[in-house]
Amino acid sequence: MIEVRDLQLGEAAADVSFTVAEGEVFALLGRHGSGKTTVLEALAGLRRPAGGTVRVRGADPHGDRDAVRTGAIWREGGLFPGLTVAEIVDAWRRWTLDPLTRDDALRLARLHDVADVPFERLAPGRRRLLDLALALVGRSDVLFLDEPTADLDDASSREVWEVLRGVARHGVTVVVATRDPDEACRADRVGVLDAGRPTASGQAARDLPRARAA
Repeated sequence: MIEVRDLQLGEAAADVSFTVAEGEVFALLGRHGSGKTTVLEALAGLRRPAGGTVRVRGADPHGDRDAVRTGAIWREGGLFPGLTVAEIVDAWRRWTLDPLTRDDALRLARLHDVADVPFERLAPGRRRLLDLALALVGRSDVLFLDEPTADLDDASSREVWEVLRGVARHGVTVVVATRDPDEACRADRVGVLDAGRPTASGQAARDLPRARAA
């Protein structure tokens, strides 16, 4: 599904190579400033590489952003004051071609029980699940997530990962950027970045030294 070869992103990242299979959960692990978010932006088509290649299902995500249906969640998340969860999803659907139904989006993100709750009353974990619901509304084949469980408690983090595992079982490819080795170990495979250069590419998560990016 994703192929990165000798990716160059100026001073942010260099010589980055890895692949991600369809339906796989892949983690990019690195310290703050290691370049992992920059790599994620290149995968999402938001940044043009200075060299090398990035392909998502064979297409250049920067030059042909409509070739693959993708969804992205950035660390800051969205803010939707004055609207309920259901209203937010409905608004997002109106701007999306061939969207999921509201019920399907809420079901996938485990938000049925808070459909009528105003955004301001959502706990942080539920806000992150709402970000996930919106990323899935467009029937995304690939999800890009930048530190999706940052500042969440353990229970909320587990729920986010259960949702990610659930959509991966349905064939969605998931790429997560994180600085937390324990979170990276929840992925199928891990690529480790250090100062913008890969120190490990695509190793099984179970083989990752837990303190690598502490």
